[in-house]
Amino acid sequence: MHALYRTFAARALARRTLVLRSGSTIRHQSTYKQPATGVNPAYDEALKVIEAYSSKKAREAEAAAAELKLAQDSGADSAALGLLQQKWFDLAVESRINDGEVLWNARQGNYDLSQPVYQHLKREAWRGRPLEILMQRLLQMYVLPDMLDPRVVGTPESQLHISLGGQPAIEPGSAVDPADARAPPAVELVTFDETPRLHTLAMLDLDAPCEAEQTFREQFHWIVSNLSFSLGASKADVASGTELLAYVPPHPAHGTPAHRYVVVALEQGDGGQSRVDGAEVSRDMTMREFVAEHGLRVAGISFFRAAWNESVDEVYRDVLGQPAPRYGPMPTPSKHIGPDGREINKYANY
Repeated sequence: MHALYRTFAARALARRTLVLRSGSTIRHQSTYKQPATGVNPAYDEALKVIEAYSSKKAREAEAAAAELKLAQDSGADSAALGLLQQKWFDLAVESRINDGEVLWNARQGNYDLSQPVYQHLKREAWRGRPLEILMQRLLQMYVLPDMLDPRVVGTPESQLHISLGGQPAIEPGSAVDPADARAPPAVELVTFDETPRLHTLAMLDLDAPCEAEQTFREQFHWIVSNLSFSLGASKADVASGTELLAYVPPHPAHGTPAHRYVVVALEQGDGGQSRVDGAEVSRDMTMREFVAEHGLRVAGISFFRAAWNESVDEVYRDVLGQPAPRYGPMPTPSKHIGPDGREINKYANY
């Protein structure tokens, strides 16, 4: 029993050391404390069963890894390599899925994404309540289909986080102060894919007023292409991309309803290997046109809402260099008001 405990403790210590050295792939140090053995016989027996199962799956994962390397060395086709890669990944997950420390860390949001088991748990956590809330709000607030057909978008495979003004990531559909978005948002795209893929990051307003047509239309605020995201590089490095449209802060006009500002990560063509350079873009184009013209696919999406306040007038003055517009309902005609806007004298004859 003591030998089993020493083995289990040594493995836990090794995992804890790996967590500390994994750098940007982990949020914080593990706070897991293993329950004492020798107190509850049922717990001790369960520990033996878990250890035996984990050891068995670990050996199978090692065999799968050797099989995968052999296939790579022999020049096997990509389909065969993909199956072997998935086999190894599944066994590596099974070997640690019942580990108490792993489950504890996952519940604390402490994921080491360099390890398959944490990748699996993070993906499952994203596919649960967060994805459900995102899709619910995208549809309830008509982001879809106003921007794109929901059947085309499908279910986003990557989790996109937006942070404004150095604050924590916002929930999809949250109402924010326009002043917090004077600078470009910080974007993180958790892709669950180790292969680096190029993406285009776009931000647009779905509720920009169009006076000519007396309606609302889309207006792009920011486009940056050729941003590389992968499992180990989830934060957007805007300086490394190609800025197609310079950032313009949100400026919901006075008298208009709250505007929906959508941030989208679009995977570029050829599975994220094609570049988008020198593209002709316009702030007044639609997302449907942009996606179709450049062969893009939605990988991640989120949005926030903002309504007019006094800080918006500063954007019109300092950034756009134009007077801040004022919108409102058309005045109701009154039989008591004349063409000159003055009250009609009851004895006057118009």
